[in-house]
Amino acid sequence: MGDYDDEKPNWRELDRQRDKSRFYGRQEKGAAKKEAPRDRWQQGRVKDALDRLFKGDKGTPEHDKLYARLHNAYGSEAFPKQAEKYMAKYGLPDDAATLLLFLDLQMADVAAATLEKLSGLYGSMAPRQQDDAKRKISITAMTHKIKEVRVKAEEILEEITG
Repeated sequence: MGDYDDEKPNWRELDRQRDKSRFYGRQEKGAAKKEAPRDRWQQGRVKDALDRLFKGDKGTPEHDKLYARLHNAYGSEAFPKQAEKYMAKYGLPDDAATLLLFLDLQMADVAAATLEKLSGLYGSMAPRQQDDAKRKISITAMTHKIKEVRVKAEEILEEITG
Protein backbone atom coordinates (compact mmCIF):
# COMPACT_ATOMS: atom_id res chain seq x y z
CA MET A 1 0.00 0.00 0.00
CA GLY A 2 1.73 3.16 1.02
CA ASP A 3 4.40 4.51 3.24
CA TYR A 4 1.95 5.08 6.08
CA ASP A 5 0.87 1.50 6.57
CA ASP A 6 4.03 0.71 8.43
CA GLU A 7 3.83 3.75 10.66
CA LYS A 8 0.40 3.73 12.25
CA PRO A 9 -0.01 6.64 14.60
CA ASN A 10 0.58 5.73 18.20
CA TRP A 11 -2.19 7.60 20.03
CA ARG A 12 -0.34 7.55 23.32
CA GLU A 13 2.56 9.35 21.74
CA LEU A 14 0.22 11.92 20.18
CA ASP A 15 -1.48 12.56 23.53
CA ARG A 16 1.88 13.00 25.29
CA GLN A 17 3.02 15.47 22.68
CA ARG A 18 -0.22 17.40 22.94
CA ASP A 19 0.09 17.55 26.75
CA LYS A 20 3.57 19.02 26.42
CA SER A 21 2.40 21.74 24.06
CA ARG A 22 2.56 25.32 25.33
CA PHE A 23 -0.58 26.32 23.49
CA TYR A 24 -3.01 23.46 23.89
CA GLY A 25 -5.09 23.65 27.05
CA ARG A 26 -3.21 26.65 28.40
CA GLN A 27 -4.71 28.48 31.36
CA GLU A 28 -4.08 32.04 32.41
CA LYS A 29 -1.73 32.46 35.31
CA GLY A 30 -3.49 33.16 38.59
CA ALA A 31 -6.89 32.30 37.18
CA ALA A 32 -8.39 29.33 38.88
CA LYS A 33 -10.81 27.08 37.15
CA LYS A 34 -14.09 28.99 36.96
CA GLU A 35 -17.23 27.41 38.31
CA ALA A 36 -20.16 27.06 36.00
CA PRO A 37 -22.75 29.77 36.57
CA ARG A 38 -25.52 28.77 38.92
CA ASP A 39 -29.02 28.30 37.71
CA ARG A 40 -30.38 31.84 37.35
CA TRP A 41 -33.91 30.82 38.23
CA GLN A 42 -32.80 29.19 41.47
CA GLN A 43 -30.55 32.13 42.23
CA GLY A 44 -33.51 34.49 41.85
CA ARG A 45 -35.67 32.38 44.14
CA VAL A 46 -32.98 32.39 46.82
CA LYS A 47 -32.66 36.18 46.54
CA ASP A 48 -36.44 36.62 46.85
CA ALA A 49 -36.53 34.34 49.88
CA LEU A 50 -33.77 36.31 51.58
CA ASP A 51 -35.49 39.61 50.81
CA ARG A 52 -38.71 38.31 52.34
CA LEU A 53 -36.84 37.07 55.39
CA PHE A 54 -35.31 40.49 56.05
CA LYS A 55 -38.66 42.24 55.59
CA GLY A 56 -40.04 40.48 58.64
CA ASP A 57 -43.84 40.58 58.87
CA LYS A 58 -44.06 42.49 55.59
CA GLY A 59 -42.49 39.55 53.75
CA THR A 60 -45.29 37.08 54.47
CA PRO A 61 -47.96 35.89 52.03
CA GLU A 62 -50.54 37.28 54.46
CA HIS A 63 -49.05 40.76 53.93
CA ASP A 64 -49.13 40.30 50.17
CA LYS A 65 -52.85 39.47 50.27
CA LEU A 66 -53.68 42.48 52.42
CA TYR A 67 -51.48 44.70 50.24
CA ALA A 68 -53.27 43.50 47.09
CA ARG A 69 -56.68 44.10 48.71
CA LEU A 70 -55.58 47.61 49.65
CA HIS A 71 -54.53 48.45 46.09
CA ASN A 72 -57.66 46.87 44.60
CA ALA A 73 -59.90 48.89 46.95
CA TYR A 74 -58.36 52.24 45.98
CA GLY A 75 -60.99 54.63 44.68
CA SER A 76 -63.86 52.79 46.32
CA GLU A 77 -65.65 53.21 49.63
CA ALA A 78 -63.79 50.18 50.98
CA PHE A 79 -60.36 51.85 50.72
CA PRO A 80 -60.36 53.59 54.15
CA LYS A 81 -61.41 50.33 55.82
CA GLN A 82 -58.66 48.37 54.04
CA ALA A 83 -56.12 51.08 54.89
CA GLU A 84 -57.06 50.88 58.58
CA LYS A 85 -56.66 47.08 58.53
CA TYR A 86 -53.27 47.39 56.85
CA MET A 87 -52.02 50.08 59.24
CA ALA A 88 -53.27 48.20 62.30
CA LYS A 89 -51.21 45.19 61.35
CA TYR A 90 -48.16 46.63 59.52
CA GLY A 91 -48.10 50.40 60.05
CA LEU A 92 -47.47 52.75 57.16
CA PRO A 93 -46.29 51.14 53.92
CA ASP A 94 -42.64 51.37 52.87
CA ASP A 95 -43.12 52.00 49.15
CA ALA A 96 -43.82 55.41 47.66
CA ALA A 97 -46.65 54.24 45.38
CA THR A 98 -48.76 53.03 48.29
CA LEU A 99 -47.91 56.07 50.38
CA LEU A 100 -49.28 58.26 47.61
CA LEU A 101 -52.57 56.38 47.88
CA PHE A 102 -52.67 57.04 51.63
CA LEU A 103 -52.67 60.80 51.01
CA ASP A 104 -56.32 60.50 49.96
CA LEU A 105 -57.40 59.33 53.40
CA GLN A 106 -59.43 61.82 55.43
CA MET A 107 -57.52 61.19 58.67
CA ALA A 108 -55.24 64.06 59.67
CA ASP A 109 -52.72 62.01 61.65
CA VAL A 110 -52.34 59.38 58.90
CA ALA A 111 -51.98 61.96 56.14
CA ALA A 112 -49.39 63.92 58.13
CA ALA A 113 -47.37 60.77 58.90
CA THR A 114 -47.59 59.78 55.24
CA LEU A 115 -46.27 63.17 54.15
CA GLU A 116 -43.34 62.86 56.58
CA LYS A 117 -42.48 59.40 55.33
CA LEU A 118 -42.71 60.55 51.70
CA SER A 119 -40.33 63.42 52.35
CA GLY A 120 -37.87 60.95 53.89
CA LEU A 121 -38.11 58.61 50.91
CA TYR A 122 -38.01 61.37 48.31
CA GLY A 123 -34.22 61.34 47.81
CA SER A 124 -34.10 57.60 47.12
CA MET A 125 -36.94 57.61 44.57
CA ALA A 126 -36.47 57.37 40.83
CA PRO A 127 -36.94 60.66 38.95
CA ARG A 128 -40.34 59.59 37.62
CA GLN A 129 -41.51 58.71 41.13
CA GLN A 130 -40.21 62.04 42.41
CA ASP A 131 -42.32 63.86 39.82
CA ASP A 132 -45.36 61.80 40.77
CA ALA A 133 -44.80 62.52 44.46
CA LYS A 134 -44.45 66.28 43.82
CA ARG A 135 -47.69 66.30 41.85
CA LYS A 136 -49.62 64.34 44.46
CA ILE A 137 -48.30 66.46 47.31
CA SER A 138 -49.18 69.67 45.48
CA ILE A 139 -52.68 68.34 44.79
CA THR A 140 -52.98 67.44 48.46
CA ALA A 141 -51.82 70.95 49.41
CA MET A 142 -54.57 72.46 47.27
CA THR A 143 -57.51 70.13 47.74
CA HIS A 144 -57.35 68.13 50.97
CA LYS A 145 -60.37 68.68 53.22
CA ILE A 146 -58.35 69.00 56.42
CA LYS A 147 -56.53 72.31 56.79
CA GLU A 148 -53.63 70.90 58.87
CA VAL A 149 -52.88 68.39 56.13
CA ARG A 150 -52.93 71.15 53.48
CA VAL A 151 -50.46 73.21 55.52
CA LYS A 152 -48.22 70.19 56.13
CA ALA A 153 -48.28 69.33 52.41
CA GLU A 154 -47.23 72.89 51.53
CA GLU A 155 -44.32 72.68 53.97
CA ILE A 156 -43.19 69.31 52.58
CA LEU A 157 -43.52 70.61 49.02
CA GLU A 158 -41.30 73.62 49.82
CA GLU A 159 -38.79 71.32 51.51
CA ILE A 160 -38.69 68.96 48.54
CA THR A 161 -38.45 71.58 45.81
CA GLY A 162 -35.85 73.52 47.79
